[in-house]
Amino acid sequence: MFSSDDTSSDYSRECKALAFDHLLQRPTAAMALIDHNFHYLSVNQAFADFTGNSIDAHSHQHIAELSGSSLHTLVPVLQQLGLNPTASVDSKLMISTVTSAQGKPWNCTLQPLLTSGGVLGFALQVQPEITDKNRLHTDQQSSQTLRQVLDNLFAFVGILTPEGVLIDANRSPLEAAGIELADVVNQKFWDCYWWQHSETERERIKIAVADGIAGRTSRFDITAKMKDQIMIVDFMLAPMFDAEGQLSYLIPSAIDISGRTHSEAQLRESELRFRRVFDSAADGLISVDQDGCITMINPRSLEMFGYTAAELIGQPIEILVPSELTSRHHHHRDQYLQHPSTRRMSERTELYAKRKDGSLFPVDIGLTHLNISGDARVLATVTDITAQKQAQQKLQLIVDEKSQLLTERTALLNEVHHRVKNNLQIISSLLNLQARGAAPLVKQALAESQLRVRTMALTHQLLYEKRDFSSITLGAYLQQLCQLVRQSLSQQCQIDFDFSAVDPQLVLELEQAIPCGLFVNEVLTNAIKHAFPQRTHGLIRLELSQESDRRVRLNILDDGVGLPPDVELGQQGSLGFQLIPTFVAQLRGELTLQRQPGTGFLVHFFPMKEASL
Repeated sequence: MFSSDDTSSDYSRECKALAFDHLLQRPTAAMALIDHNFHYLSVNQAFADFTGNSIDAHSHQHIAELSGSSLHTLVPVLQQLGLNPTASVDSKLMISTVTSAQGKPWNCTLQPLLTSGGVLGFALQVQPEITDKNRLHTDQQSSQTLRQVLDNLFAFVGILTPEGVLIDANRSPLEAAGIELADVVNQKFWDCYWWQHSETERERIKIAVADGIAGRTSRFDITAKMKDQIMIVDFMLAPMFDAEGQLSYLIPSAIDISGRTHSEAQLRESELRFRRVFDSAADGLISVDQDGCITMINPRSLEMFGYTAAELIGQPIEILVPSELTSRHHHHRDQYLQHPSTRRMSERTELYAKRKDGSLFPVDIGLTHLNISGDARVLATVTDITAQKQAQQKLQLIVDEKSQLLTERTALLNEVHHRVKNNLQIISSLLNLQARGAAPLVKQALAESQLRVRTMALTHQLLYEKRDFSSITLGAYLQQLCQLVRQSLSQQCQIDFDFSAVDPQLVLELEQAIPCGLFVNEVLTNAIKHAFPQRTHGLIRLELSQESDRRVRLNILDDGVGLPPDVELGQQGSLGFQLIPTFVAQLRGELTLQRQPGTGFLVHFFPMKEASL
């Protein structure tokens, strides 16, 4: 079969040497294999006897350095064959007379071993001068040995007549094609089995034969038909001339390069895919070598900087850097190559790049370190952020305008709440003045109304003080409200408040804070007035929390006498008891009333944001 790409490798050379070791173990044939530098690779015992040295003494020795024979006289001949193995040479250069270690004349035959890359080595055969009567036997023996050598070669080797007719071929191509020599012998070479799959390939072989007839050597890649596949081979056809310079044979040879060709095709496809991705990237991509010179640049970069590829390839990357930063950029580049990594070029300072016309534009640059077969490269990803910068500036203007509007709105709301609080305090004062000369029942009603007004004023006061006009902290608000109610109502009993179960973090929207405060005001007013008759001390406990279902739980408990069973909310003459259900409805809550022991008002409601979901 055809040889693999390893024919010229050390592995193949060792295989060939071992093959010769096997073939040359014949006591009647003195043979040796030498490489293209004329060093011994293998010799048999008969050859060792010829030189008068052991087999081991020949290993890797130059033929001119090993004494005992006159083989050193062959060096000029070998040199001429190595330079031009297919040229016409004198027969004396191919068959020379040398002297053995015993001083006897021997005939030496030189055979160059050719591959598609040139001369691989030489086969040397020496034998005593023979008489005519046994010359025929010796020639036959030599032919058989040569045939064994050819059949054990991995490469395809054939012999054509000067007219291009195949007269012989070694075993490898025949076995690979699944044919016998008889199937192709005496055929025109271009009509042989290997080229029948393609008329184009047949024509190429025919042209190569014509070139060989004209004395020219041809070499090209071609497809050959094998038993179960089409193989790509590196094909060579060389003319062979006799001693008179006449064309005697055409010698075709080939090696299998299917694997190499497939690998090269995959590599080309991979490079093509990379190039497509590289060229179609939306960002600029620039490859820089370790000397800082541009090696690759994609179309987006060319569009960005205003150059052509020819103007940038091979130029230092500093051509794209602002002039005042050029020297500093050299230093930064050297530092990066000492400790390369994948990172952004700068995360703190604004970066600018320079166009061909000298104008600058803002960029964002990412660096990726590449190591290609030991060659350090840096791939810079360049993004033009001019549009982002402009959008950022516009956004900043909008933010500034909104901030100004928010400041003005805040000041306006602050003034509104301040004025509402003051107005409510004025109303409270008017009610207080009105109550001074009023009858006791009217005075009590006016005091309760004044307390409700002050409850609403307290809400606006807290919003004004907090500078948050959308919500208040409910726990702090209720504590202040309790103190306000206690101070506003004169009573004989001392009232204490327990706030230990109040969540200090719970926040309530303004729209719910006012009805919640009014609800608490009515409950506290009722408790202080009616829960502790003929007592000197009373306790009111407030509980405030947010439960797992996000509802707010507000419970107001006193340790007083409890609520009589005949008292119902919303049905009594007391205005407070009539208002409590109204305030609970505004909270969208549920009220549970506890009558004994003491009185408890438990309300559950969802905060406004939760209720709107």
